[in-house]
Amino acid sequence: MNIRPATEHDIDSISKIYLNCFPNERSHLLWITSSFKSFPRGVYYVIEQHGIIAGYILWCVKNGFREATIIELEQVAVDPQYSGQGLGRKLIADSFELFKQHVEDIGYKVGAVMVTTTEGNYAENLYKSTLNVSRAAILTGYALGDEVILYNNSIEA
Repeated sequence: MNIRPATEHDIDSISKIYLNCFPNERSHLLWITSSFKSFPRGVYYVIEQHGIIAGYILWCVKNGFREATIIELEQVAVDPQYSGQGLGRKLIADSFELFKQHVEDIGYKVGAVMVTTTEGNYAENLYKSTLNVSRAAILTGYALGDEVILYNNSIEA
């Protein structure tokens, strides 16, 4: 298992996983490509299993480059054929540390982390256990249901 920053050559693989995991979304390649180009604000990381990209994660700086910035886990997905192997948990935990280091390398600190998920999504417990986030708010009537905002404002470098 290898976790690394994504390269432009990974965009097609990321887009295919996105399509498999989020079939109701549209313009998968356009979304991935435009998000990829947001560097250094946003960084994709991929997890490889036996040399094949099995999942990805997108981390972004949420509120601008500040002394103590907020970072957001914007999207994470593991190809369904690799689900249940702990790849998502490892991808979240390891890339969180990599992205914090990325932010520090460009001269800033991470003061908080946030992530959103649909109410009732099993991923909420995964985010709580890997990022030490807790419910901060619920947006009602959002997309397919209510959206839960999870937040931790006591991140240590």
